[in-house]
Amino acid sequence: MIKYHKKEYPFDIPINTEEIALNFDTKFISPKLEYSLHTEYSYAKRIYNNPFILKYDTIITANKSGIPLLWYNTQWAKEFAMFIIECTKSFKAPKYIEIHPPYSDYIKDMDMFVDIYSIFEECILSIYPKTQILIENRCGSLYRGGKFIFSKARSFYSLAELIDKKNLNLRITFDVPQLYTAHNIKMKNSNLMFEFLTEFIDLRKYINGLHLWGKRINDKGRRIAHIGDLNSYFYDNINLKNEFLKSLYSLFDDNKVRNMVLEVNSSNDDLNSIVKDLLNYNFKFI
Repeated sequence: MIKYHKKEYPFDIPINTEEIALNFDTKFISPKLEYSLHTEYSYAKRIYNNPFILKYDTIITANKSGIPLLWYNTQWAKEFAMFIIECTKSFKAPKYIEIHPPYSDYIKDMDMFVDIYSIFEECILSIYPKTQILIENRCGSLYRGGKFIFSKARSFYSLAELIDKKNLNLRITFDVPQLYTAHNIKMKNSNLMFEFLTEFIDLRKYINGLHLWGKRINDKGRRIAHIGDLNSYFYDNINLKNEFLKSLYSLFDDNKVRNMVLEVNSSNDDLNSIVKDLLNYNFKFI
């Protein structure tokens, strides 16, 4: 389990690693444990007033209406690596660096992305050879122009093929709710929630991380991401929730240790509710 923000976890869940946010507006970091860097995810406009970022002209100029254009070109990849190294040089090496995909209007396919990403990986591993780099599947942002190229199931297969072909360090953080959103899987086609996960059996060796979170309806009747637990995510349909947990456990029942981040921005009760659900379905935390 990776500690998320200032959340408190049940006493019997070991916490040795924390998530540290490092987006382009982050002014400083102060990890206390081993840490996983959650880097810029390009959801909304950035101000670019971080003192670390000011020297990196390509990163600053690679934006559309202030929204970062990740992996814009090879120079961007070099600057991104230098930015991370500079921000972390006063601390021990990050255990994980979590990155996020570019948009389809300027990066035409996965091959193009991997060619650019490879430069970043080489730079990072030359300084931090034991750091694991992870890419999270993404869906949804305020950006208008293209869509994230690593979002749907077919992009997982494309990336896995290139990881092998290029012998990359890169592995995947599997964000389940974002994957469902990308494929428009909702309660009305709930059987797909379980059948769909079986498609990733052949890919699980590339998956080293898992993100999970809830949704809850706010006062205006809108479903808000990262708020709530799995009960609210599944509209209090306990059978549906249990089938999901069973399918998720089956997917990752391969004796491989992965990291998990519960991205819950609401109460500790919501986070602990998800932990309880996972424990009830034999997920083990070490």
